[in-house]
Amino acid sequence: MAVWEAAMMVAAAASPDVQDHAVRTALLDAARAPVAQALGKPVLFKVRQLRAAGRWAFLLADMEERDGKPLSYAGTSRAEAATHGMVSRAYAALLRRDGESWRVIDSAIGPTDVAWATWPADHGAPDALFVP
Repeated sequence: MAVWEAAMMVAAAASPDVQDHAVRTALLDAARAPVAQALGKPVLFKVRQLRAAGRWAFLLADMEERDGKPLSYAGTSRAEAATHGMVSRAYAALLRRDGESWRVIDSAIGPTDVAWATWPADHGAPDALFVP
């Protein structure tokens, strides 16, 4: 019984998805800035997963153009890699709340593997954030 209770506590530690509009907006805005800087253009996120636990949050999203079309890497530093299928349109970010603001602690732009697999160990973030 104790093992089951512990498993339930871990599962409950991270919300299935962040529903609070203000928190969601703050997280997405914080996550968007490094992508826009790295790619040299604004992006939108089609959220697959956005979870928070305490002062930690994890975002997994598909990147889109401002018109809602899938992101084009044309004209970016990843354009050549994209022509060879070496990047995806996914984006993953680990964020931490510092005071009232969120900041990206680690991220992966266009990963083709599970780039965030080591983030709990690397940064001390709760494992429950990363469970699909």
